[in-house]
Amino acid sequence: MNKDLSTILEFYHLYESRNIDEIKKRLFKISDILIYLHEILAEQDIKLDEKDVYSEQLVIKFHLQNLSLLDLANGHSIHSSFYDNKAPHIKFLDISSIMTIVRSQYESLLMYQHLYINPESDEEQKLRFEAWVMSSLMQRSTVFSNSEPLDKEKIENEQKSINEFKKSIQDNKYFKNLTEKEQKGLLNKGSGKLFKSWDTIFKESKFSEEGVFTNLYFMASVYAHSEGILALQLKETKHLMDHEHMKETLYLMLFYSYLMTSIMIKNITNKFPLIKKRYDSLDEKTKLEIDFNYQLSFK
Repeated sequence: MNKDLSTILEFYHLYESRNIDEIKKRLFKISDILIYLHEILAEQDIKLDEKDVYSEQLVIKFHLQNLSLLDLANGHSIHSSFYDNKAPHIKFLDISSIMTIVRSQYESLLMYQHLYINPESDEEQKLRFEAWVMSSLMQRSTVFSNSEPLDKEKIENEQKSINEFKKSIQDNKYFKNLTEKEQKGLLNKGSGKLFKSWDTIFKESKFSEEGVFTNLYFMASVYAHSEGILALQLKETKHLMDHEHMKETLYLMLFYSYLMTSIMIKNITNKFPLIKKRYDSLDEKTKLEIDFNYQLSFK
């Protein structure tokens, strides 16, 4: 049988089976590959550019969130110092936390696309990166402005960095493409996504609008923000892990993370030649699976 066809059929079976144990195994394996590939940069003591150090942190965050998802996917038994557990076989699922993590991963993936994949030139990437870091520094200075004790030297250094970023941003030719209102807003308050919505970044990343991620952000946001639908669904499921709706939702969230991790693998493989070399050394079946997952997300 043709290898591509075999992979398609295997993938179709994986999706249709809703086998939670199988998708957990695959998510662990694919996340393990992600961190294994990325670690070659540390093993070879590669000195990364400042912007690529932040890329590294997004990858590590992605991996740790996968591990958290897998832990939460095991469910919880009730333990109490006040009551005996008379039904240890019953498990409860914290589905809202699971979906909050997946939503965070989705945002991390889109931010990676925005910063490192979508820019058409080094100058445009520089603007996006500097706007992202500057906005984060601005936000931190606002959030912790009343914290005690304050590190005066650190605050002064960060303000100096903000001013340096502002000058560099103003000198960037792509800054002129922003409206006057956006230019003022960026310099005064910051905008980590350069005034783009997640939907805009999704489209710019060329993900399929009819594909697997179409409704992910809305669905995860409903749970993350604890809107009315969350209360209604949890009232029906009573947080029980064995409830069909809970099992279906859990499977989908793990499946989304599995696909997003495959995309992150291809992102870092395309970005770093050393990682590409290690990726090429993987067995053919694994590479075919990752490549298929990646291509599926853009069709």
